[in-house]
Amino acid sequence: MRILNVMLGRGLGGLEQALLDYAVALTQCGHEVHTVIHPNAALRPALEAKRATLHGLPHAGAWDPLAAARLRRLLRQLSPDISIAHGNRAVNLLRLAGAAPVGAVLANYKINCAGIAAAFCPTLDLRRHAIERGLPASCAFHVPYMVDVPAGPRHHARGSPAVIGAMGRFVSKKGFDVLVDALARLQANGTAFRAILAGDGPERGALERLAAERHLGEVLSFPGWVTNKPAFFAEIDVFCLPSHHEPFGIVLIEAMAHGLPIIATDSEGPTEILHDGIDGMIVPRGDVVRLARAFDALIGDRTGAETLATNAYRHVLATYDVPRVGARLDLAVREVVARAGRLEATG
Repeated sequence: MRILNVMLGRGLGGLEQALLDYAVALTQCGHEVHTVIHPNAALRPALEAKRATLHGLPHAGAWDPLAAARLRRLLRQLSPDISIAHGNRAVNLLRLAGAAPVGAVLANYKINCAGIAAAFCPTLDLRRHAIERGLPASCAFHVPYMVDVPAGPRHHARGSPAVIGAMGRFVSKKGFDVLVDALARLQANGTAFRAILAGDGPERGALERLAAERHLGEVLSFPGWVTNKPAFFAEIDVFCLPSHHEPFGIVLIEAMAHGLPIIATDSEGPTEILHDGIDGMIVPRGDVVRLARAFDALIGDRTGAETLATNAYRHVLATYDVPRVGARLDLAVREVVARAGRLEATG
């Protein structure tokens, strides 16, 4: 089939990573995938490295009539069997352009489900949310996000001291201020460690000031966005996802794929992905004390940390590897296209 894969943001984050993963997975399934992005999208180099077929779409927002007209011309030129939208801008512009059928990837709880033929839902909770908002259950597909899992978990000596890592957009819902406070508590308790907080966003200045106030300048670094994720994961010994709200958490399964012990909060996505005490540790959202204790436990118990890491790797390989999820996505896409064909034939 010919598939239009559309995401119109310029930055980096989970939405952008999902677009890349969809392009790779659907291509591996034998489809002709055309990926539509903003011409200045930060993800362009990564897509080019994967040899994705790219189309630039300048736009002035989700309701830009000129962008809709350009997209309409592209639809006429390519005649895709289905268009897949990542984000509300993509959903709205595809609808304005008259695309059909449109499948939307429900990256969060704010994606507009009106007028779409299907929703590809990374978690069961997002699927429930789509159905509650009026989408027929038969049109809501549980398709997790995916990760390219290495052939085997990493094996390297732990850093001395151990290195704690986190990554993401610096916005309030990610809970990085809680992480900084937990690191300060860990330091006050005398535990030796280094920490890397990778990413960027509007709260970077506030987080750097908080780190300085907590006297973490010698142990906590802010390297900005990481372009070489394998190198980042190879440098750390424990990964943390401290989010207050996390619909899924692609970076979480990436860390699992690199054989790292995980600490995450009891936010929406991680509670579906992880099994507390088996392949990760789950702590209450916003709980600085519990988070610091979890760090201390993993740093102090290497055997326990290695067991969690091994189990996490096995779980992500069995559940979230690109070929496995890609096959699931392929079936869902084919069903949506077949259903649209039947409706057109009887309409």
